[in-house]
Amino acid sequence: MSNDTTMWGTERPVSFSSQTSVYAVTIAYHSDWKRIGATVYLEGLSQGKVCTLSRLEPEFGTPYSKSRYCLDDRYVSRKPISIQQLNGRLLITPHPDGTEIRVDGVHVRAPHYVYEEQLKNGVVMELGGRVILVLHSLSPDGRSSNMHRMLGVSDGIENVRRSIDRVADLNVPVLIRGETGTGKELVASALHNASPRCTRPMLAVNVGAIPETLAISELFGAKKGSFTGASKDKPGYFSQANNSTLFLDEIGDAPDEVQVALLRTLETSEVRPVGGTETLKVDVRLVAATDADLESKLESQDFRNPLLQRLAGFEIWIPRLAQRKPDICLLLSEFLRFEFDAIAEQRHYQELNPNSEMLWYQFFRHALEFDWPGNIRQMRNIARQVAIHNRLASFTSIPPRVETMLLEENQRQANEQVQSNGIEAEATPVPGSSMHNNVYNPQIEAPIAAPRRKPSTIDEAELMEALQRQRWDLKNTAEDLNISRAALYKMIEANPNVRKAGDLSVDELTTSYESCAGNLEQMVDQLKVSKAALKRRIKELAID
Repeated sequence: MSNDTTMWGTERPVSFSSQTSVYAVTIAYHSDWKRIGATVYLEGLSQGKVCTLSRLEPEFGTPYSKSRYCLDDRYVSRKPISIQQLNGRLLITPHPDGTEIRVDGVHVRAPHYVYEEQLKNGVVMELGGRVILVLHSLSPDGRSSNMHRMLGVSDGIENVRRSIDRVADLNVPVLIRGETGTGKELVASALHNASPRCTRPMLAVNVGAIPETLAISELFGAKKGSFTGASKDKPGYFSQANNSTLFLDEIGDAPDEVQVALLRTLETSEVRPVGGTETLKVDVRLVAATDADLESKLESQDFRNPLLQRLAGFEIWIPRLAQRKPDICLLLSEFLRFEFDAIAEQRHYQELNPNSEMLWYQFFRHALEFDWPGNIRQMRNIARQVAIHNRLASFTSIPPRVETMLLEENQRQANEQVQSNGIEAEATPVPGSSMHNNVYNPQIEAPIAAPRRKPSTIDEAELMEALQRQRWDLKNTAEDLNISRAALYKMIEANPNVRKAGDLSVDELTTSYESCAGNLEQMVDQLKVSKAALKRRIKELAID
């Protein structure tokens, strides 16, 4: 490999010289599971270099070990795919005699552009129906020197690590925010373990699980005889966590009385046990977490603004799992390995045959597409279900419920979103719709995609002309403009001059129906909405 044409790196630098995004390729699936999560950094792209990708180059590495891997799969060609940066885009060029590749599900045989917005989310590349890669961008801030026991190479998790580095050794409260199941307690533990208080155990408490009548005594303690059953002095959680870290999970569910007491303790570093006459000094680092929308709770007066200001001395936001595409398959493979190891069924990932290789390939591919509403907690649960389902089984399979969920959930959500906007949903066949069928068939090819246009290059006049030309059919209009339907939907949402069927009032629709004698083609001309959407809207409103 010539250094003047290709430049890769197996380790993310502590800092980047460029102030713009840098790019990386992460192995999302390989039949050798040790390679999943290995990453290579495309350091040469910003210098005008061309990076090549083939069976034997480059070497991928992980921050967790010194091992280095090339793809080394017999179905991946030695003839390279090239990647280069042009005008803020990446150009992926397959070799004419090389590996069959798909980019975000599209079979690509000619040079194919991907854009920065796509790279922020992660672009999925499938090679030969055997290996899955994620091509993604990274901020120029570099990496944390401490992994904090958190798997992943995405910018999302790297931002969390860097936030921990900034605040761990400071004696300020920290508020951790993120959806349920994203790993807020893991972040709290990392903060504690990187702090001067790490010699004492962190105390973790779920505020939402404490009965409201006992919350004050549980948190701040109670004196003997202060209430029925108080036969002796009882230290509260603050006293138990003295000189250490107290982690209060689900802080958004704290009752008002508890909020008042917490605010006082944060301001004075003192607690008063229930039934006590004296206050006690405590030295506690408070870390709180919530998945609640605290700003909405402020508006409804269910959460006190002074307490929020005190708790949020520093905030750490944890991204949703679906926003960490480069990490999804690494986490899934680790959870699966853990669960298979626990029941002594390692053969299901160590001794693969052609059928199980294809099964796992499809399983991981669909996992990349899934929205993961329950985040990491849901992923662990699914990994356990898959492992137990295969216990004592003669061949590897996926539980039907899990398979159905992965295959259908994203399509359902997309349809709901489309229909809620008054846009006619269109069924899109999914290749290999069963995980027990071969997902990749070179004999069945999608049309070669021309490079997409940037929506920002399309003005209102061109948009309206295309809609008129295609009779307001959104699928055809998107193809006419050479943009994705998702991009077209956003343009329509932002344009007050374009209406959707859902915007039409009953009176307006009824009047048009009567004046056109039910002729949908005439109604399209009159209302400037697609025929399919009008037909659905008329059916919904039972107009006849």
